[in-house]
Amino acid sequence: MKGGLQPVIKWSGSKRRVAQALHRLWPKDMRKEARYFEPFIGSGAMLPHRPLESAFVGDVIGPLIELWRFIQSEPERVAAYYSALWHEREARGHEVFYEARDRFNTEGNPLDFLVLSRMCVNGLIRFNTSGEFNNSLHHTRPGIHPERLASLLHQWSERLRGVHFEAQDYEQTLDGAREGDLVFLDPPYVGTRGRYRPEPFDLERFSAQLAELNQKGVLWMLTFDGSAGKRSYSEGTISPDLYRHRFQIRTGHSPFTRLMKRSLDEVSECLYLNFEPNDPSLFDEGGGQQGVC
Repeated sequence: MKGGLQPVIKWSGSKRRVAQALHRLWPKDMRKEARYFEPFIGSGAMLPHRPLESAFVGDVIGPLIELWRFIQSEPERVAAYYSALWHEREARGHEVFYEARDRFNTEGNPLDFLVLSRMCVNGLIRFNTSGEFNNSLHHTRPGIHPERLASLLHQWSERLRGVHFEAQDYEQTLDGAREGDLVFLDPPYVGTRGRYRPEPFDLERFSAQLAELNQKGVLWMLTFDGSAGKRSYSEGTISPDLYRHRFQIRTGHSPFTRLMKRSLDEVSECLYLNFEPNDPSLFDEGGGQQGVC
């Protein structure tokens, strides 16, 4: 696959800054019939870097998956909807954002979800315990210009050929993975439970899934927990029996401390592989440090 793209959906915790480096870790020689799986899609930063055309993608947030399908098949429709609300907000002001938020929380319109992700504070996707989107408008930023977004939508639509989207739990997405397939896993932080879903992330259940992938001979890459400044999100650990290599990667600055105007904390995450990386030297040259997570 070709290189990466600017994000079309804003998403906190995106791996856009490290996607190219992570791509270089995948094994070089893979079966022609192998497929790519990604069960926590978010902003899809790794999709343009996937080494395989055929891909199966999932997420539990239904409107997010619907939005990806629209981007894949109807980029003009998505661009027109965003442009209309962007210009309306320019004309009428902040109430346009809150109308879109109320409409999304009532109807679940995936095109409103794109507007919210692009206009909310720091692109933070947050839901309350009732499952309602609850971030606010970023008053000092108008959101990406419609013409620029339209160009990105068409580029992403091209890159999404061969991708199958399903709104479902990660276990369902990974059920069809078999020997030689590739999986990229970027689950919610255990330490930030409830930000995207009311219930906490079940580490024991997730670890059982990793063990099952190992048993099947599926190759997987996992980014999991870490730290932001002096705060640690590593409430749980991945058993050394499940992986072969562990690295630390720096993925940017915390949008949460930026939102609270407390500090600009650098975020580091743990990267786990159950295979031999193609280019481990990436993490010996300032990209991270092996074994310190």
